[in-house]
Amino acid sequence: MNIFTLLYIIITSAAALLFCIMAFTMPHKSKLEKNSKLKARYIKQLVNMLGEITPSEQITARGVRQRMALAEAIYIVVSHTYGIDTDKLKQITQINRLERFLSRAITFSRGIRRSHLLLLMSCLPASEEASDKLLHNINSRNSLVRTNALLATLALKPSHAIKTIASLDFELQHTDIARIIALLRRGLLPIAYEPLLESHNRNLRMLGIAIVRAFGINIAEKQLCHIIYTESDNEIATEALYTLATLGRTLSRTRIRERLATMPPSQRKDLCRHITTEGYSLQTMRSLFSIEESCHAEKLINSHKRKLTKIAATI
Repeated sequence: MNIFTLLYIIITSAAALLFCIMAFTMPHKSKLEKNSKLKARYIKQLVNMLGEITPSEQITARGVRQRMALAEAIYIVVSHTYGIDTDKLKQITQINRLERFLSRAITFSRGIRRSHLLLLMSCLPASEEASDKLLHNINSRNSLVRTNALLATLALKPSHAIKTIASLDFELQHTDIARIIALLRRGLLPIAYEPLLESHNRNLRMLGIAIVRAFGINIAEKQLCHIIYTESDNEIATEALYTLATLGRTLSRTRIRERLATMPPSQRKDLCRHITTEGYSLQTMRSLFSIEESCHAEKLINSHKRKLTKIAATI
């Protein structure tokens, strides 16, 4: 076999492979574009409908593709807005049988696909019957599935939120708590922070601290200090310290210094950086940390001052 024959075989094989790839990807790309256009159309219809006193057109979806596009459009609209008229959304959900569609799809799906469907369900004004079907997903070994199942359950049964969170068999991560806070911001969960801070349940206490920080609740200073002084779980006490600093409350307390002394050096360094960036004075930093750590804080403070001076000089 000469060199020209070999080159011919290589070139024709590469061309055939490229043709096969294009033949496979082009329809897939076309399908994605169609789904994106359909979803965009539903989003526009939803925004128009929610902004009208009397809707001028009925939103309808038939078949798997249209119902999925509508469910995703509802998720996008609901997760980016506040104070939505749930009665209108409930009507759309019932007319297009989205609850039944998603419930069935969740039953026959696994992994990432199931977690995505559960996330869509969390934005539907569905029935309590639907939330009961989601409960067995909360303890899934897949973290995405159980988190989204929890969000869907909380959204569908907000009056049972504290009971649901307290009964969890796993510890909520920071990302989980942040997503629950997002539900609170949308006004979906009637949760008060005081009983959460006083609870002995780890998940409820961490959520209570996160609520205080997210909404800037300064009057919770006393409860936060109590947690810092008495909490045996170092992670919970550390979160309370971060929150107290974020709120700009007094940190120069003897018992706070005693708590700081029990923390590992790496954790103290991270907290030192956080407190510095929150605007506390060098005097406060020296009262809380060692000489070496205070020097690190001083460098951070001076670097911020230099940056501010440089900005002011250029104006």
